[in-house]
Amino acid sequence: MIWRENEDAFIMIRQHDHAKLSGEFARHWKPEYIEQDERWDEVLIGCEQHDRGWIPLDEIPLWDDAKQVPFSFMHFPEPAKLVFYRYGINELENMTPYGGMLASYHYAALVGHYGEEDPFGIAFVQEEKERQERIKAQLNPNEKALKFHRSILELCDDLSLYVCLNDPGVSKENEQEWWKEGFEVGKKFAFTNDQAIMPRWVDEHSISLAPFPFEAPFELELIYRKVSKTHIQQSGLAQAFADADKQTQTIAFVPAES
Repeated sequence: MIWRENEDAFIMIRQHDHAKLSGEFARHWKPEYIEQDERWDEVLIGCEQHDRGWIPLDEIPLWDDAKQVPFSFMHFPEPAKLVFYRYGINELENMTPYGGMLASYHYAALVGHYGEEDPFGIAFVQEEKERQERIKAQLNPNEKALKFHRSILELCDDLSLYVCLNDPGVSKENEQEWWKEGFEVGKKFAFTNDQAIMPRWVDEHSISLAPFPFEAPFELELIYRKVSKTHIQQSGLAQAFADADKQTQTIAFVPAES
């Protein structure tokens, strides 16, 4: 689960809905910027489905009694989270082995970075390395293409999280800390000339990017629920989440003004 908080509610977004945005970003990628187009359809599926492991977890969100907030993807208990990571990667591999390999690299990098001292994390990374080698032996992928496609997934994931974790229209100085200096993965793309890609909320309905990686400006819709804190206190998180209506946020993505 992804959430952000205001005075009277949690804005809650299911991980799979966030991942769908990742897939849409990849679909809008400027054709001239697709450095390696082999297996592109599988890359799109990989981006869109990379968080499948969260689907069962997000059906009934869990409450963190210690912190008095919902559990999010950032602090969900690690051993349980890794079980569902494996489950999701397995499902994606069954849909498309190449997409499953992309997700495997993506999650192994995240867990390796944040859980390098954790024995569960170490075991997970080792298992995923074995998966990657097995799929590589099966598909014999182009290594340059694989590197590019991994960067596509990373950027599309980051951009979707940027949408989900920030209040619409937030100023640059008050946005989520992770991307105040831009998306570092942007430096891996030829068209950026070694620049980070800088996101910025222009207003409550639009985000600018510099440089702009997409074919043209476009709009996306994000599904979320506004879950009342009062309702949580009265009925518990699971019931309050179930009772909250699904709402839609429309966001436009535009080139930054020069």
